[in-house]
This record gives sequence, structure tokens and C-alpha cells, in this order.
Amino acid sequence: MGRNGPWGAGRWVVAIGVLGVACVDSSLRATCPVAPGQGPKVCTKGTRPAIDGVIDDFEDGDLQLLKLADRSGYWFASHDDVGSSLLPIHLVTSSGGADGSQKAMHISGQTSSGGGAWGALVGANFVGEGVYDGSDHAGISFKAKVGSTSTQTVSFKVADVNTHPDGGVCKSCWNHFQKKIALTTQWREYRVSFAEMTQEAGWGDPFPAITPSKLIAMNWSIAPGRVFDLWIDDIQFFDCL
Repeated sequence: MGRNGPWGAGRWVVAIGVLGVACVDSSLRATCPVAPGQGPKVCTKGTRPAIDGVIDDFEDGDLQLLKLADRSGYWFASHDDVGSSLLPIHLVTSSGGADGSQKAMHISGQTSSGGGAWGALVGANFVGEGVYDGSDHAGISFKAKVGSTSTQTVSFKVADVNTHPDGGVCKSCWNHFQKKIALTTQWREYRVSFAEMTQEAGWGDPFPAITPSKLIAMNWSIAPGRVFDLWIDDIQFFDCL
């Protein structure tokens, strides 16, 4: 998503915000300790799919998350207004989804390399309004692939109460916790733990770690200057063993 936000006009600023100078190192990353029980889980013995953890498998053919464990959000797509473009979200039926499933989410387009471009994304809020408690879980897994002419690099991002303006905490928002992932043209599962996700350095309010008990949204972001052709399927929370 870059240093501008798809849900509002971001600014290219560096802000210490509510953490204070003592909590930030020379790279502007947060170093304050995380309160006990508030930080992400670290799985030392492996992981397993969470019970009632399926966020969406798209088999119902709509753009709302599966209504499990109080999740009720909707899928959306966004791009900057300085030359990027994308086709509407499409639930693929002709070629099917991952591992023989009938449907998957597909999005394609091209992002601008012009000044002020932040790119494009596809994502969903976990609930219709407010925050979602994902503290029982260690992270999110999904299956994905790209087309043969597509960029292979996407950033998987999760917005929480601290990085999203709806949380009422950040002053310079949108720098969500993320992990950059290199996809292939074949379906593969990617498992991203909350503990390994980090913010980008050098902009936005820095925080020490994601807050799984107060999640707001997730998205897959494409950087500026890329052609993208992205399929996503079988998104779900996972737990520690």
C-alpha cells in the first residue's frame, strides 16, 4: 500500500506518535516492550488450522467473509488515482480454485510508477464495524498464485487498532504490519504468523508488534510500477500446536 492509504489520504511523514522518542530506535522502529498477553503468539512446536478458522474459501460465490466466529466483513479492492488501474474482483469458476475447489478470488491490473502512486490492493475487514479479537490465533494462511506475466511480489498486510485510523490511536496511519511474499504461477499455501510481521521503516507511527486482540482488516498489496494477475483462495487463521 506504500506510504499513502487506500482508505484515506496519507501523507509522507515520519511521526513518533503516541510511543515517544524513547520507544524508537535509529531506524524509526518501535522498541517499547509489548504488554503481557497483548503481543502475537510464537509457535515453538508447529501450527495447525484453527477450529472455525476459515475466513473465506469463496465457494458460496459472494464477497462477504464466511460467517464464522463473529466475522462478517466484506471484500474490497482499491488503487491510487494517479494512473493505477484494476479490474473488479472476480470469483473464478472456469479454472477453479486451489486443490480442486470450485472458486477462487481473482484480481488483475497495472499500477502506476508516477509520483504519488501507492499501488493497488485487495482486502477485507474482519467485521462490519470495530475491531476483531484474533488473540486465540497465531497467524493467517492462504493459498495463492500469479499469472505468467504478473509481478510475483505481493505484501500481505494486517491492520490493527494502532495502524488503522478507525482505531483512534495513530496520528500518521496506514503503516500496517506486513510480510512480503514471492508467489509462483502454481497454487501454494503461505502461512504468515503475526509474530513475523513488521512495519516498513521510515514512515508512519511505529509500534512494537501487531495487536491480535484488536484486528481491523487484511489486504494483499501491489507496489507501484507493476503488472499484476493474482489469485487467492482458502484463507484461514491458524493456531499453535
